Amino acid sequence: MLNLILPRRCPYCDSTLLPQEEGVCLRCLPLLPRVHAEHPNNDVERRLFGRFPFEHATAYCYYGQKEPFGAILRQSKFNDRPWLNAWTTRLFVQELQMAAIEEGGEGWPYDIDVIVPIPLHPLRLLFRGYNQCAGIVEVLTKAWHIPLESGCLRKRRYTRSQIGLSNEERYRNVEGSFSVRHPERLASKHVLLVDDVLTTGSTVVAAADALLQSVPDVRLSVLTLAFSRG
Repeated sequence: MLNLILPRRCPYCDSTLLPQEEGVCLRCLPLLPRVHAEHPNNDVERRLFGRFPFEHATAYCYYGQKEPFGAILRQSKFNDRPWLNAWTTRLFVQELQMAAIEEGGEGWPYDIDVIVPIPLHPLRLLFRGYNQCAGIVEVLTKAWHIPLESGCLRKRRYTRSQIGLSNEERYRNVEGSFSVRHPERLASKHVLLVDDVLTTGSTVVAAADALLQSVPDVRLSVLTLAFSRG
């Protein structure tokens, strides 16, 4: 049976993407709904405020399920195109580095000691075939020369998808679902928790709770590619 390769299309204008274009066409690139969360007291930090102690929280773009940027996220997460997250992360890194230069080239994000991705449960990893965070952390570690610790945080309990759940249901769904191995590797470190999407924050809060219980002197910051408007 002949396999047809459908042309890649821009989710904003529906034009065919050129070979050198990824995610969106160059004309629509400025339309990405940027959060501009490089600085303190941004929307991401306000959503997480009071839920666990953190130093920084940031995201690249706003998203909604019916918005074009949401289509890019779904392709990366469910349509076997994880490299889209790497493409988005490269854009995000440029933005964060420009903000750091404006602040004198020190501090956030260069004060991070280690990067820890939010893990998938082994069964979900088996079904999907990849962790959509892999492309994100690969770009971050190379750009900032910060080590990766992918084996310290573990998803010990299989949970249903968060899609369609209320805020309270989301928190109950992931509460207590993470555990920590080799806590000594994170002791007294500034850890950057990385995920692709932050909606209510329930997943990040559950992961942070596990880390803080096992490594009381850990310092936490959060980075995601997308941030829900709701």
